[in-house]
Amino acid sequence: MRRLTCLLAALAILCGCGISPTEVQDYGRPPVISYSPTWVTVYLLRDGRLEPARIPVVSDSAKNIIDTLFRAGKQPPKRGLTSALNNFSHYDTKTTRYSDNTDQRNDPDDSLGYRLNVIITGEGKISKEGLAQITCTIRQNKQESIWSVEITRLFPGVPESMGEHTCFEFRKLAAPGVRLPP
Repeated sequence: MRRLTCLLAALAILCGCGISPTEVQDYGRPPVISYSPTWVTVYLLRDGRLEPARIPVVSDSAKNIIDTLFRAGKQPPKRGLTSALNNFSHYDTKTTRYSDNTDQRNDPDDSLGYRLNVIITGEGKISKEGLAQITCTIRQNKQESIWSVEITRLFPGVPESMGEHTCFEFRKLAAPGVRLPP
């Protein structure tokens, strides 16, 4: 019996497993995830005036845009740019419905947009330039859907509303030759 087992094993080795060998075949490039960043415009300051800067982001969600603005202020993409937001941090963003016709909210023809609530943290009061940076950055990248930006400082201390803004109110802060969004 032992002899038969050895004979069968030798026969299997000599005959192979019944699969004929083939050459290596090339079917093109291996699958690779390619990352193509989305570019957004953030507003930083040059000599106290709003100047646009293009920055890559993972996505153009409002949260990513605001996070990018705060990050860009700490590491400006161009020489001479600064930020009025360096003493603050982005905490959260919330989108709420905004309608210019409060009498008929259920009217399907009613012009409907959104208000972005930007919640920040940090000591002290945010300057007009800081409010302009947040508001104009959002309005530049989300023009059609976001009609206004409401900014609230959450902590430390008592939460404080910084008001509801549009970029139009900051038009005098634009650097020469810069056209701000509405």
